[in-house]
Amino acid sequence: MRTVNEALPPPIPPAEHVRRLVEANRVEEARRYVQELLAQGDTSVEGWAKVLRPPRVLVSPGRARSDFAADYAWLRENRQAYLDRWVALQDGKLLDSDVALRALIERLTERGQIEGAFVVQVD
Repeated sequence: MRTVNEALPPPIPPAEHVRRLVEANRVEEARRYVQELLAQGDTSVEGWAKVLRPPRVLVSPGRARSDFAADYAWLRENRQAYLDRWVALQDGKLLDSDVALRALIERLTERGQIEGAFVVQVD
């Protein structure tokens, strides 16, 4: 128990407290703490409010999508033949391949096949 004459350690700044919460993997607690401080008018944690904002996922409407299950099946069946190459797949069909990603992307773009293509390096 502390006596009256013993000094208390100085309080840590709010931003430092948030950092410690995040490092301890207590992100939800850090989010709540930041929101409480902002509601009280404390602007010292505004940067943390942006960092701790839950991620947003946006889906682009009207974009072609490949059948990933079919693409992965193609990869399993053809992996050995395309090792160390970049392949472009769509709905389980090989569109093109190359050792250089840039060259592959350029050809797909020229042919109008880049939209919806699943491009991956086979390793």
